[in-house]
Amino acid sequence: MAELPNLKGVATQDLVESIGSGRFSASYINWSRTMQMFRENAPGWQVETLFAADGTLLHKAPVGGYLLLRLRHLDGTCTPEVPQAVMDNRNNAIPYEKITARDITDTQRRGACLVLAMQTGLAHELWAKMPLESGYQQPEELETQQSVKKPVSSQKSSKTQAPSSSGQDAAADAKGSKTEFVSLAKEMGLVEPAIKDLISKINENYANGIKTLKSKDDKFVLQMNERFQASEY
Repeated sequence: MAELPNLKGVATQDLVESIGSGRFSASYINWSRTMQMFRENAPGWQVETLFAADGTLLHKAPVGGYLLLRLRHLDGTCTPEVPQAVMDNRNNAIPYEKITARDITDTQRRGACLVLAMQTGLAHELWAKMPLESGYQQPEELETQQSVKKPVSSQKSSKTQAPSSSGQDAAADAKGSKTEFVSLAKEMGLVEPAIKDLISKINENYANGIKTLKSKDDKFVLQMNERFQASEY
């Protein structure tokens, strides 16, 4: 029977990455690096996802579903199963009938890091402070409201009026609002690709975008940044 290794302390500071800044900053280790550390320091062991009774990986719960994961050695030694719930970006259970293939693969990544921390101590120091990179589906998109366009009434006048500068003023205001939005997003710690994604969703309604952005917490920042960092792998 293979001995389960103690991997406490294997995750060193040079492997840690940072997300955000100020009160929105956090440290994490990419899930793929976690798996590589596991392979290098625990030869013969691997993470195993157990099948449900219906032959799929998804186990049904009273509300939602979950995956069962454990560690298995090449000699057949297995550890106890660890459940990992399929959750949305708010850590709420996703209804079973709405769980997608992406939800399952994201949960498998997170569950692998969970079982390694629980049963080998790998990167448990960071897990205690924040989740390792989960690959969860993108967080709730920034809420936007349709701008109410007021009809402009024109009055007939016999006098020739000078060209209005309202168009230029509006453009200047819009630019200023965009600058303020980007500045706030950077101050919160959002990475450039995440900021561009949010800008594409607010339909130039920067005032409302700023209001909504101010209502978001550090979890939103982390999940947005993780989403775009995950796309690099």
